[in-house]
Amino acid sequence: MAKEKDVERQRSKSGKARRVLTTALAAALLLPSVLIPGKNTVEGAGHANIVGVDYFADPTMNRVPRPTFELSDGRTIFMRDSALAFQPEDKNVLQDWGTDYIKYLHFNTAESGYAARLTTSGEFFVRKDQFNDPSRAFSKWAEGWKDFVYLNYAGGYSFFGLKNDGGVVAIGSGTMGELGTGVKQSASVPMEVLNPDTNTPLTGVKKIIQVDPVNVLFVTDSEIYKIGRAFGSSSFDNAKPIKVTSLFPGFNGADSFEMGYIGEGMLGTIDTINSNPYADVSLRYFMINGSYYTLTDTSTSSKYTLESSGYSEMNSNRLYPFNGDPTKTVRSLYQQEQTNGGRVYTANAENTFFEIESNGNLVTWGFPIDQIGYQSFDRSKYSTSKSLLIPNASKVSVNPNAAISIVAALATDGNVYVVGNNGNTWAGGPNVGITGISGVINAPTKLTGPDGAIENITDLAMSSSAMYLLKNTGDVYVFARDTSSIYKNKYNKTTGTKFVGLLEIKRDVNKSVVYGIDETGVLHLIDEAGNTTPQTGATGIYPPGYTPGPTTIDKPTEGMRTTDKFENTIITLEYPAVANKKEYSLDNGATWLDYTAPITLMNKGMINVKARAGLDSLYSEILDISFMNNPIIIPAGYPKLLEQDGVLTIDTGSIDLNRVKVRVDIDGQVSDYTSPVLLQEGDYVATAIILNQNGEELTRVTENITVDPPAPGTLTAPVGAVGDLDANNQRPLTIGFNPTQGSLQIQHDGGPWVDEPEILNQYNGTTEDPSATERKFTLFVDNVVDSVYKARVTDGVNFSSETLLVVTAQVYDPSFFRDIDDKLLIDFSNLPTGNWYKEYSVDQGSTYHEYTGPIDIGAALPIKVRVTDTGSGQVLIEKEYITPALNGTNPNPNPGVDPSWGTEVTAADQEAILNVIGGGLSSKFNGLLLDNIEIQTVNQYQTINSVTNTLIEDSSGSGDGWTYSLSVTDFVSDPVLDTGLGTQDLVVKIPASAMNVDVKSAKVLAGSPDQTAKVGNYVLGSQKQALAQANPFEGMGYYDIPMDFMFRVPSTVEVVSMGSGSAHQVGDKVGLRVGVYRSLFTFSLAKGI
Repeated sequence: MAKEKDVERQRSKSGKARRVLTTALAAALLLPSVLIPGKNTVEGAGHANIVGVDYFADPTMNRVPRPTFELSDGRTIFMRDSALAFQPEDKNVLQDWGTDYIKYLHFNTAESGYAARLTTSGEFFVRKDQFNDPSRAFSKWAEGWKDFVYLNYAGGYSFFGLKNDGGVVAIGSGTMGELGTGVKQSASVPMEVLNPDTNTPLTGVKKIIQVDPVNVLFVTDSEIYKIGRAFGSSSFDNAKPIKVTSLFPGFNGADSFEMGYIGEGMLGTIDTINSNPYADVSLRYFMINGSYYTLTDTSTSSKYTLESSGYSEMNSNRLYPFNGDPTKTVRSLYQQEQTNGGRVYTANAENTFFEIESNGNLVTWGFPIDQIGYQSFDRSKYSTSKSLLIPNASKVSVNPNAAISIVAALATDGNVYVVGNNGNTWAGGPNVGITGISGVINAPTKLTGPDGAIENITDLAMSSSAMYLLKNTGDVYVFARDTSSIYKNKYNKTTGTKFVGLLEIKRDVNKSVVYGIDETGVLHLIDEAGNTTPQTGATGIYPPGYTPGPTTIDKPTEGMRTTDKFENTIITLEYPAVANKKEYSLDNGATWLDYTAPITLMNKGMINVKARAGLDSLYSEILDISFMNNPIIIPAGYPKLLEQDGVLTIDTGSIDLNRVKVRVDIDGQVSDYTSPVLLQEGDYVATAIILNQNGEELTRVTENITVDPPAPGTLTAPVGAVGDLDANNQRPLTIGFNPTQGSLQIQHDGGPWVDEPEILNQYNGTTEDPSATERKFTLFVDNVVDSVYKARVTDGVNFSSETLLVVTAQVYDPSFFRDIDDKLLIDFSNLPTGNWYKEYSVDQGSTYHEYTGPIDIGAALPIKVRVTDTGSGQVLIEKEYITPALNGTNPNPNPGVDPSWGTEVTAADQEAILNVIGGGLSSKFNGLLLDNIEIQTVNQYQTINSVTNTLIEDSSGSGDGWTYSLSVTDFVSDPVLDTGLGTQDLVVKIPASAMNVDVKSAKVLAGSPDQTAKVGNYVLGSQKQALAQANPFEGMGYYDIPMDFMFRVPSTVEVVSMGSGSAHQVGDKVGLRVGVYRSLFTFSLAKGI
């Protein structure tokens, strides 16, 4: 009969053990982590665990158990298939009742069954069976209910609703007195159930309990009332409930009163040998104030086959104490069958009980195991003494069928032990049963299987004909009888589908089936051959305690992005908590590294970081991050301390001086290093210190320096530096010298030399003597770009070498890069401190867009950049540049017409003024000062006479068009210092690409108004670069084309040659050397296009 306490699904009660598990699941809940393979720490999506399996007796199908299972997400799943189902649409079908119902009962088959349901909002609906209601529609019968039970008596249905206020109402069939309303009549609207003592409506009811299809209980805190014919009395006679409180010893209120079943699926009757053959074998328990009782006396052998009128515990009028905890007890019913007149009867039937105690011991009592399946039935063997089967048990399942008669226990170590008669109905039989072990198994024996595969078992279940073992591999091994021979058994394994749990379901007292639950939450019926049939209608169903691994995993996210003192980018990656693999790649996915801590990226340029999260073999989408990394690079061996003739210089190599502070420590006296330091003869301890802009030390180098006395008549050249622009638009010139050797003279733009006494009369500035051997002038001069100042020391007879100081323009041009997706990135790191609004235009300035990150503009083309001070509105940069080529293409594409086309008229090598004349086609270049450029300090940008122009005249009359181009050779030094040898025989070069030209729009002085200038910024080299061009029948006239030349001083140079014994080789990269560098500029004017 139905375990209607479970059907009630009283979700509001917490801490109450709901006895809703099948025999197979009973012990599984005790140790789910042992039994269930899978992930216990992974958050799965779209799944729910089985909270419990409920059974209700179906009065339309001989009271067979109808299983439902409640899921952790609130859903209830009904198994439409049953032992007596005859409608094809019910076979292998689950019905998901969702989460909208407190209770849902469904009788008979899907097409014709009666159904009742109570919604979470308290509305009660009924759908009559097909015979009484061909339309089969649900209709609302009541509202304001929180639970309901039913009676099915004399073919009619009566329903009782527990109202929110504790009252009980009835509706439905009542002509036999079923409704308890005091009158024997049916009700089409809810009527109050009466209190039999007062004949007033019954109140204070806290629980209503379905005892069986014809008996219900109403429980208050002081009394228990019955409607039905149980316990030796009938409420139908007076059509009122009967008080039965005295039946329940120690009753102390509704909260400590429960009803459940021992062996939930064993609902219904068996066919016995007596004249009235049907005996009800349902076994209920009552929990009363912490103690357990049953209506059937389990302390002695059963009466199922002894009562000629058919046994039913509902006829009992007393309760018996139960020997243990029924909520942790598994029940087995062995039926000894006998054939009489062609009819198979149950001659004897007895209960055996199994319990896994809190210490893990599996104990048994009742009918002994060695009697299960034994033909010589001896009910005197029944005993309430508990005996130990195995220790450390996690689950037990029993098949009492005489042809199988086996008890199987799963231990916590994954081994399976079997004991029992093993299909041998007589002692000493050779039958191997389902186990494959010959004969009776008198003591628990480890089951290994014919191939030794039975180990690491995680779940166990029994059907009526087979035993199912789930291994941690997800495979289910099936042991079954081989009816062709008692000496063989069947041993099969499921294939394809991987399972995570087993579910044993009762279909009637004598029949059970086993379902496997797969990794995707689908139930499969498994037969004894290992074949599987998926059940349709509901998914996302998993065993208790199991959480499925996700089918997807979130990709990592970028956390904090910071920099260290070297301005190396440090990236923190955030991975999902479920990930057991955390990986990243710096080579576009070719190699994956374990992520254990924030990543410090030390390479300069465009960086690509990929990251992925993994869970076993599952990987997330890839997080892809690209950005410019611009660390402060300190090359090996730098800085270097160089001393020559008492002048101490710090060689910083390729260190970016715009981003660091250089300090010098001489014998403990620390000062900023802005220019070479004059040292008198003697011994010194000197240290070069590199700091970042925050004052954090990056590196230091210390050396012992000895300055020898100078040769007679040798004067030490002054040292000097040009400072940054101040608020008065002036630049400070700092010049230091040794006053003991002579006096200072300075010169401006080739003018007269000014002697020391007159310097402060002609220049605004100051002077100081830090020591007896050092005098320092600080002069403030106008910021006139390309102004040249020279300084020297004289003793009246001799002169030192001259120190050249050039007032150069401060250049803030951005750099351009391509990321891995060929998007353009603009690096504005050269901008001075301030709030700048950065814009770009790809339509020659017609439309500007704010620069916020990588730009997808395709192949190389001109781009105009504008940078504006957000406070003052002053435009700092508004210039056009040529974007770099796409990845994998020519890194220096030639925009426009190839200057090698056409017929060359003439070419000339030029250092100052170029005149090229030929056939009425001529050009004249003015203003570029190609005198030797002397580099004494590392000034990354030097502008060379930005006021230049080219005059081109085409009066040939041929209309062939023309091309004007320029090529530049590398800048090769005169011999410079080889610091390893101390000799002046090292020759180095700066690549021609250090020079670029910015071509402006042409001014038409005469002739056709054609735009002949190739406007843009070009990096120069040995290949001819077109600077101006006229198509045929264009460019006839006289054109003035302005050009700005820019020379970028690199931090490293390439060795061209060296002296004997040098540590350098041709092609080595060394730090920039002080010296003179020379290059050849070749301008060409070619006729034709």
